[in-house]
Amino acid sequence: MKVWFDRLPLEARWVIGAALASVSALILAFLVEAMTMLADSLQERGRHEPRIARMLGYEATARELQASAREFSRALETLAYPETDDANTAGARLQQTLRGFAEESGLIVAGSQLAIISPEDSEEEKGADGLFDQLAVDLSLDGPPLALDAFLVAVSQHAPALATVSIDIQRKRRSRREGNETLEFLTIRLRVVALRVAA
Repeated sequence: MKVWFDRLPLEARWVIGAALASVSALILAFLVEAMTMLADSLQERGRHEPRIARMLGYEATARELQASAREFSRALETLAYPETDDANTAGARLQQTLRGFAEESGLIVAGSQLAIISPEDSEEEKGADGLFDQLAVDLSLDGPPLALDAFLVAVSQHAPALATVSIDIQRKRRSRREGNETLEFLTIRLRVVALRVAA
């Protein structure tokens, strides 16, 4: 090849040399462009890598987050009436439940009154950012101490959770007509509160 090149006239050697130089320059320009694009691509990837890693992390924990959300919903159901229930409906149902507990326990219900306290109405510090309505039932009951114990146990085991926030107990003696036995009766005034998820 070198012998063939040496035999060519000088002008032909210049043309071949210029052609080879042009091809070499084009190849070099292509390589430089490819290297520049590769460097830009790596830099762009470096900028997006934390975001991609974060998204992959979200994707990996999506099931865990969904399970936590379901668990939270179940826990909320044991603590408060759902927001799908109207406050008046939930309050009436609570009042009926408490009356049922009292009667099953052997207490006599002398009266009951429902009060609904929404987060806007509450003058106290709003708990949990005012997410709950308070359903308060004031009860007046008569009966023996054991019946009161049974009633309070039923209230404590109810779901959603109920809290007895105030109780006033007075004793009164009541005689039985059969025999000379006397039974100790109590007059009880108490307030039971439940929560409802505010709409």
